[in-house]
Amino acid sequence: MPQELFGRSEEFKIINEMLDSAVAGAGAVSLMEGMIGTGKTALLRWAEARAREKGMVVLSATASPVERHFSLGIVHQLLATLPQTAQGWERALATSTGSDGGRTGHDYALLAELCAGVGRAARCSPILLTVDSLQHADRESLLWLGFLSRRLANLPVVLLATKRCGETASDQHLLVEFMEGIRPDRHIHLNDLSPSAASDLAAALCGHDHESVGALVAGAGGNPYLLTEQIRHVPAEQIRTASPGPGDAPHDGPGQAADDTAAEPSPPHPQDERVHLQGVKERILCMLRRLDPHCLKIARAASTLGTPLDPALLSDLCGVPTEEACRSLSRLAESGLLCRHDKKFRHPLLSELLYQDIPCAERAELHLLAARFMRRRGAPPEDVSAHLLRSHRLDEPWMVRLLLDAAQGMIGRDPARARRLIEKAVLHGVPDDLAVRAEGMRVQALTALDLPAAARALSAHVAGPLRPEERLRESLRLSDILLRLDELAGAREVLEKARAEAGPGDPSLAGRLRRRLTHVRLHEGTYRAQDWGGREDRLERVLLLRTAAGDSARAAWRIANRSLTVPRAPYGSSTWYHALLALLWSGDVDEAHRHMDTEVRLARASGVVTRIAEALAVRALVQLHRGLLADAEDDACQSLDLLTRIRAARHHVGALARSVLIDVALEKDDIAAASALLDGAPPLAGEQPRTWWRLYLLHSAGRALGRLGQVPRGLALIAQCEEELARRGIVNPAVLPWRSTRSALLLAQRNVVAARRAAREESELARRWNAPFALGRALVAEAAASSGCEALHLAGQALDILEPSPTPLLFAHALYEAGRAHRQAGKTRRTRELLHRANEMAISLGADGLVEAVQWELRYAGGRPDPRKDSAESLLTPTERQVSELAARGMSNRDIARLLKVSLRNIESHLTHSYRKLRISRRHELAKYFPPEEESAAPPVLLRPVRPALTPPHQLRTG
Repeated sequence: MPQELFGRSEEFKIINEMLDSAVAGAGAVSLMEGMIGTGKTALLRWAEARAREKGMVVLSATASPVERHFSLGIVHQLLATLPQTAQGWERALATSTGSDGGRTGHDYALLAELCAGVGRAARCSPILLTVDSLQHADRESLLWLGFLSRRLANLPVVLLATKRCGETASDQHLLVEFMEGIRPDRHIHLNDLSPSAASDLAAALCGHDHESVGALVAGAGGNPYLLTEQIRHVPAEQIRTASPGPGDAPHDGPGQAADDTAAEPSPPHPQDERVHLQGVKERILCMLRRLDPHCLKIARAASTLGTPLDPALLSDLCGVPTEEACRSLSRLAESGLLCRHDKKFRHPLLSELLYQDIPCAERAELHLLAARFMRRRGAPPEDVSAHLLRSHRLDEPWMVRLLLDAAQGMIGRDPARARRLIEKAVLHGVPDDLAVRAEGMRVQALTALDLPAAARALSAHVAGPLRPEERLRESLRLSDILLRLDELAGAREVLEKARAEAGPGDPSLAGRLRRRLTHVRLHEGTYRAQDWGGREDRLERVLLLRTAAGDSARAAWRIANRSLTVPRAPYGSSTWYHALLALLWSGDVDEAHRHMDTEVRLARASGVVTRIAEALAVRALVQLHRGLLADAEDDACQSLDLLTRIRAARHHVGALARSVLIDVALEKDDIAAASALLDGAPPLAGEQPRTWWRLYLLHSAGRALGRLGQVPRGLALIAQCEEELARRGIVNPAVLPWRSTRSALLLAQRNVVAARRAAREESELARRWNAPFALGRALVAEAAASSGCEALHLAGQALDILEPSPTPLLFAHALYEAGRAHRQAGKTRRTRELLHRANEMAISLGADGLVEAVQWELRYAGGRPDPRKDSAESLLTPTERQVSELAARGMSNRDIARLLKVSLRNIESHLTHSYRKLRISRRHELAKYFPPEEESAAPPVLLRPVRPALTPPHQLRTG
């Protein structure tokens, strides 16, 4: 099968059957109909080659519009070489034209004589007659082809013809008569290839990667001709960008690609594509000129609009009556260029070529006219702005206002396009009363695209002529951006300048500025308790002071819970995050996770990139506390991707996201990933200020350097954490456990005394704070640095504290330390029990580093390590997995018991074991391991053999 004929197996089958029937002595007629480029001619050539293989005589003809006035031109192409038709040709030439060259009719005897000649030739050898582009055949040839087709039943002759959709014939009545004589199953309608067939064809022809093949298929819309022409003529490096993607907005129009921002790949210049695909464009233009007097003009206007087409709008644009526009649209739909249901271009590449063929000045004028007419018809501002964006002039006052209104509506979901609209309006002149609004919107769009550029633009905007309330509002926005870029001194300077200009007149204004200044000082570590004033700050001040001093986790939990429950501060604000972190450090991980889930949903609904990134990074930290390594890694990666997109990955919460990723990599024993993260953002001193989230990165980097064998460098980073926390007055080990990390690094240097001293100091402070997670973590670190009975006692305490808490990863580490302490004490049986449980939990959590350590201890203790599992649910037995999967689908315990024909107690027992192995406590958490879309690995297996229905229920035994 030729490569160009992929996806035509049904057509091949029909043609083969016809050729076989002709060889057997029975003739047949077939018509292949389709739009330009669907492979009609290629199928004819394939049929001719196939007929020659079967020993048939092949006679072919191709109709052309320029030869339509020649009488019997197609018949002459077919039969001129047959000696059996010589007499018929002499008569035909004698009667075909008069002295003036005009057409005359042909009598029945002439048509019969030519058919008889074909019959005589067919008796010598079966014949295949092929006629390409039947719609261009002259009237007399159409008459003879119809005459022949009705007499082929007993002749070994096959007549194959092709017809292009939408184009009129020289005599439509004769063409219809010819088509009516064809069997329905032999009237072949060739459509575009299916996506899979088009992908196979593109891959076979060009062999490009999957992304290139997808771009080719999307641009050609499955049309074989357009697909092959792109591959043959468009350079490979332009394939990805030359064709519009399948997700392009329909109202954007073909010219949208040229207006994309610099952050996206630059498409090729339109002139390049026009040169490469000049032949395709010329064929389409010739066809459009033949279809209808107005078709070319309507098609160009349609390529400019790019929307589902309105005949009235096209009529206004082209200056033709509405009836003519409707007629032209119908012809374009019949020809296959437009879809019938919504009148959009079937093939984006054709729309692009037609758009590029319009002269630049005329194209801009068409866009301007389209914008005017669409506005008069009440079109949405976004649709009108798409055309204003491509016009060369904005000569009416409403145009600039409409661009700004459209930009306002799309800043949240499409900031790049909103920025283009704003800059277009500014380029053509914004009225004075809209200048401030335009600049504010531009900064807002830049915030979602390029945070450093937004800071520069907003700094210039604040320095301009603004009213006092506007200057205050913009100063608060600028301070927030500078804070997220770790430019703390700049943020404080902006706020202090705004407070000095505001004066003592407005108490609420002074309060907002004071709170923002306080939060800036919190980030840079220069705040003092006496700096806080006012009743509204009392709770937050007490919460921060208690948390920093580590006095009472219970008291801090009450204040944080009260602040979050009301809530006293808006979601996502600095005050809200202070309460959220206090709740986390107080040990209420579940409640903190619930609040963070809400904040992530609200942030995504707002569309503010910086808020989404911050929410995801902090939720990753909460999930790390819960031991959800995969979820924490996913959230941290998403946060880092968003920050990278706005060029702020090295600032603010980017450090927290990297810190979480390093910790996850260490737990997964992926040292290479941790090393790559350190190389991507070196956490050494002097490069960036020691902001709050930067401390987390320093701490995680210190741990990672210890694992990489660079213990002195790790201890230096931990010393920086100690120094910075001391400067800020923070001694609470729940905030950052640098002492336990130092203990682990000192143990790696065999400095057991110093390691035990650091761990004991953290334990004492954690007991004063008295939060389960912080105290359990400190006890685990102290047990690791101790030996003998002291290690047994400390590990036992950690187990008692952590087992009821929702922190499975830390509990697994406590089990490991307890097992190691029992091995050193010679208690082998208890050692194996603890280590097997730690191994099971570590595997379920994906903590490969802990798994390796636990299995090494098991081998050292003389036990047999469990085989490594590929997934958490593989820890379950087949029956536990089956029951858990049914429960995850929403079935109740009673329904599961009825389905599997076992007792209710049996189901409850299996679920209890599954909860323990998966370290979950609620039924809905099973959906994480058994998602709804996942099909069962095996059909349900009954837990016991089915007994006859007559067996009394009380005699049934559960499995």
